[in-house]
Amino acid sequence: MRPLSIRSGQPESSPIEVRVCGGDCEPMSDADLRRLFPGSSLTQARLDRLRDLPRVLVIMGDRTVGAATCQKVESELRVPDLGVDTSVGGLRLVGGPPQPREREVINALLDAVEVACLASGCFRIILSPPKVPLAFLERRGYRRVDERCAGGWVEKILNP
Repeated sequence: MRPLSIRSGQPESSPIEVRVCGGDCEPMSDADLRRLFPGSSLTQARLDRLRDLPRVLVIMGDRTVGAATCQKVESELRVPDLGVDTSVGGLRLVGGPPQPREREVINALLDAVEVACLASGCFRIILSPPKVPLAFLERRGYRRVDERCAGGWVEKILNP
């Protein structure tokens, strides 16, 4: 499969490349994992999913700046892990709006996940959201899930 490349309007910036990898792909480096899932968010369960599940990677130059794991369960695609290197957008306040390059990375991940959802015959995406304001995801059609589950989740219903 040929990777999709999206070029930014800024000539000095690196192009964004999106790759879809199966569970048999080369593992992500420790440096990438620590940057995308900082601190206590890099649990053993997350490491297992990042190793075993298909994933979407966003790459700028030679650096992985975004990753999402995907798992098809009946008619929905679950995305339990979505990590973004927040340093690509410069500094921002915790909980503040993502910066332009960071938005590009998040949008590239979400675009790829939505295409994967439709390609796999699913119509619903359930994802553990990145650390961005909910309004950012709502503009893309996601809404909070009020089911009894651990942590915060958002969903999007796609019409094929």
